[in-house]
Amino acid sequence: MKSQLLIPAVYDFLENIDVEGFEQFYEYAVKRDVPVVSKAVGNIIGFFVSLFRPTNILELGCGIGTSARYMLAKSKANYTGVDNNLERIEVAKRFLKDFKQLKFIHSRVEAFLSGTDEKYDFVFVDSIKKDYEKIWYLLKPVLARRSIVIFDDFFLYGYIFQEEAEIPHKYREGVRLIKRFINNIKNDPTVETVFLPIENGIMVVHYEG
Repeated sequence: MKSQLLIPAVYDFLENIDVEGFEQFYEYAVKRDVPVVSKAVGNIIGFFVSLFRPTNILELGCGIGTSARYMLAKSKANYTGVDNNLERIEVAKRFLKDFKQLKFIHSRVEAFLSGTDEKYDFVFVDSIKKDYEKIWYLLKPVLARRSIVIFDDFFLYGYIFQEEAEIPHKYREGVRLIKRFINNIKNDPTVETVFLPIENGIMVVHYEG
């Protein structure tokens, strides 16, 4: 869905940035109507990877691998992508066949987090928005100290800023849960958070551990 937060000129500028090596991802997404990370958000997560230089990256809701491509272009870190859609994982494997330091896992996010014994120092979350708080509490035990977690589409197309009567019914529960998550994480002494109005909003969490 096109960003509801940016004025059209800004949105068009960010989405028309030339990024080499991504054509097949966006062409596939348009042809198959598959959701993928926007160029603006992709460039931001790639920038954060370059800045923080993680060693073990986790993506929850990896889809066809577009976000992975942005992150791996900036890093030699190990990468794990988790998604519940096997067809999309197979596409990601095909598109990213030249990268050797990655693995994909077909699983529900909650099941994966409950079963892994790995530690990750950079995580990108692009899963079901109303589950973000639940994912966060499952994610904390597998985070390394001083790790970065980025949640995508955090503003739910801007609905979290509207009165409940103005919000489409299908988004109301998600808005309520996201607002609760914001209140709780702002009071968590183990983290620092910043909200960036890019596309449909991202939340960046610095976890001290």
